[in-house]
Amino acid sequence: MVVDKSFERRLRLNRAILKNAYWFLPVDDVGHNNYQPVGRGLKSSVSCGRWAGLDICKNFEGHEGGFVNGEDCTGKVVNRHRHWWCHRSSCPVCFIRGWSVRGAGHITGRVLKGVELGFGKIEHVVVSPSIEDRNLSESALRVKCRKALFDCGVFGGCMIFHGFRIGRRRERGKLVWSPHYHVLGFVEGGFGRCRHCKGADCRACDGGFMGKVYKLYDENRYIVAVKDERESIFGTAWYQLHHSTIRIGVKRFHVVTWFGSCGNRKFKSLKVAVKSLCRVCNEEMIRSVYVGTDYVEKNVGRVGYRSWFVSDEFDEDGEPNFIDVIG
Repeated sequence: MVVDKSFERRLRLNRAILKNAYWFLPVDDVGHNNYQPVGRGLKSSVSCGRWAGLDICKNFEGHEGGFVNGEDCTGKVVNRHRHWWCHRSSCPVCFIRGWSVRGAGHITGRVLKGVELGFGKIEHVVVSPSIEDRNLSESALRVKCRKALFDCGVFGGCMIFHGFRIGRRRERGKLVWSPHYHVLGFVEGGFGRCRHCKGADCRACDGGFMGKVYKLYDENRYIVAVKDERESIFGTAWYQLHHSTIRIGVKRFHVVTWFGSCGNRKFKSLKVAVKSLCRVCNEEMIRSVYVGTDYVEKNVGRVGYRSWFVSDEFDEDGEPNFIDVIG
């Protein structure tokens, strides 16, 4: 993979990178230049980002009082552009809505199958190695982090590799090396006991998750933390994927790895259909073609492009602005 370090060139391809600091900050990769955040390569194909129509929602009752990009949705049609996306993690055009969306769908299907098999509630866990182990190879680091998860009672799930974080203080304004893993998985006995604890001494806890975490930290300075409950497993997986890290110079690198009871050979995943839902009313959107006279920017790399926007159902002459796509 060829790394594109030109911010201006990536911006011309996809202006969405301005929305998240992980996507536009320069990378301080000294000593680790064989790793890069996703979306920092070259455009994969001339078809990447090609416009493919609209998804629209005409649930006017559900749009009342809602806003999209600061515009009132009351009585309006909510629109979302459709594009062709490749599924390469390095592509600066497609890594957000192509590769990450497909990966999040696969993760969701597999962990939901784990719930179906009785593994319990899905938790979002972060495991960070000690400072002394930060310069280990990713494969060696993954083994040690996986052991830390087992020691704390996380018995299965997926690990998403993140090699960089946003710098603080003197490192502010760039991404710096700080490897860790985000995990969507299952905790033995669940995390409810610790989540609703009223403030007991965790180190003296008899078998609770946090008691194991403190014991692990005292032994080898590895940190395992369970994050707040999430409303959407898919949304959490998608967010963690689109600012994860890939290794360059190898034929294939797995950003997502499965372990324990969720290992690849343990069971078959559920198939999850990724639906296009209205961000205002959460209803499923329908495919449509815009036939109105107002100009709508369709290129993801141009100023004025908005992936979501609102418009009128009819033009000034009472003619419909949209034709539904059937089939």
